[in-house]
Amino acid sequence: MLFLLFIFLSIFRISSQQFTTNDDDDLTPPPNIITYKTSEVPVLRTDFFTNSLPEIQTTLSAPRLTPEFAPGFPPLTPLWDVPSMLPTLPTPPPFTFPTFPTLPTIPPPTIKPVNITIDPEAIMDVPEIIAHWGYPVETHKVVTPDGYILTLHRIPHGINKTSSTRTKKPVVFLQHGLLCTSSIWLLNLPHQSAGYIFADQGYDVWLGNMRGNTYSKSHLRMNSMDPKFWKFSWEEMARYDLESMVDYVLKSTKQEQLYYIGHSQGALTMFAKMSQDGQFSRKIRKFFAMAPVARMSHVKGLFHDLGEIYDQYNMVYQVFGDGEFLTNNIFTKLMTDILCDQANNNPICENFIFAVSGPNSNQFNNSRIGIYLAHNPAGTSSRNMLHFAQMVKTRRMARFDQGRDLNLKYYGHVIPPEYDLRKINSSIYLFYSDLDWLANSNDVEGYLIPMLPKNSLKKSTKLKDFNHNDFLWGMRARAEIYEKIIDTITLDQRKIKLQDGVQKYFDSLPTSFPSNLSDTLLQTVRNETMEFELD
Repeated sequence: MLFLLFIFLSIFRISSQQFTTNDDDDLTPPPNIITYKTSEVPVLRTDFFTNSLPEIQTTLSAPRLTPEFAPGFPPLTPLWDVPSMLPTLPTPPPFTFPTFPTLPTIPPPTIKPVNITIDPEAIMDVPEIIAHWGYPVETHKVVTPDGYILTLHRIPHGINKTSSTRTKKPVVFLQHGLLCTSSIWLLNLPHQSAGYIFADQGYDVWLGNMRGNTYSKSHLRMNSMDPKFWKFSWEEMARYDLESMVDYVLKSTKQEQLYYIGHSQGALTMFAKMSQDGQFSRKIRKFFAMAPVARMSHVKGLFHDLGEIYDQYNMVYQVFGDGEFLTNNIFTKLMTDILCDQANNNPICENFIFAVSGPNSNQFNNSRIGIYLAHNPAGTSSRNMLHFAQMVKTRRMARFDQGRDLNLKYYGHVIPPEYDLRKINSSIYLFYSDLDWLANSNDVEGYLIPMLPKNSLKKSTKLKDFNHNDFLWGMRARAEIYEKIIDTITLDQRKIKLQDGVQKYFDSLPTSFPSNLSDTLLQTVRNETMEFELD
């Protein structure tokens, strides 16, 4: 519109002459001003805007554009012939919209409802899981000499009343493996899970948690966001964590010894501790090593691959330093349980487990796989994973390699020294299998059994078709492992009672009875009960 107005005004020019008005507001133009008749004023047709390109005419019955209608302004003079500026063009035909074909009607897609079920145990913590099945539970905190705060879970007795009436019960300590927590002993149904089975047997069950996992991520002076918090491997777990937890349990139960059951790393750390601390070995009545990791020369699966990239991993570790490895939180719990629900038949979940532990032996309760993976992996340090990679790479059960200079400083050797398992003096029972990819039977039979003193290794049991996690969650674990351990503990308790009875008898003898004879008879009883145990 402004553009058309500009064209309209450009047709005329303003005369340089001016006119004035008198005080009486006389609007009569001066004599020298030219006036036009109505028929002489060039104007546009009234339908100028109606047609696309209107014609120009010079007459119109509209009011004249004369000084009478524009007081104070000079008259307008034509600049050029208007019709020559805007020629007449033909009127274009009216526009019609094209006709489009009618598309077929597509019904809206049918969205099937997704049935997402969350097993409550997947998002529970360990005390909640224990209470969920009706067992008593306690939570205890232990501080290590280097400031780490560890969590212990306790099942003081089973559901049945007889298991809670004994005043002094055998203490059973269960220690988890790499990347796990105390939950591993509780994730099957109660009649299949070691923690509940031993509690129902009448034992005082304690579940340990090593530094860095979900339940042991606190420190007196540091928090878990500090890289220094993660500067540890299984070497520090063996040196500090085991003794701190065992001492606390013995003090709490007012006993001198306990039965230790360790799986994977839980066995490895006990081997390391016993080889360096003979006094500590006296606190362990019997040591049951399930899937015992020691030398890792024949590992398969993901841990074999970890050893293959040890040099690259070590370079990355030197650059980025210490940190957390595979943490666990409520988000990972929920997503894992949803993805690994039995109804989804997600092969990724099973493949992940078997890529680490060994082939599928068809022992798992498939309805519980989502719960297994919701709680584990549960975190450790990148340094600990590097230590395991070092074991695979070097094929040695040695201390952590800190580099040439620090090795000389702390170990006195360029190469980290191996743990000498020949120094162990404790009763040890091994459970291992050909199907285990981490605690490979070749390593157990070729290194661990020959290295352990003969008087320490009481029995080694080779199981058929147990992968690394079947020792925890396999359907045959109760009959082939847990009940065997119960039988051994029961027999040992009878021996203790027999020896205590004989000791009391000789203590009650008159002083006239030869002391050397009583000592000889007492030692004979001890030897006989020991032989009875081996049978």
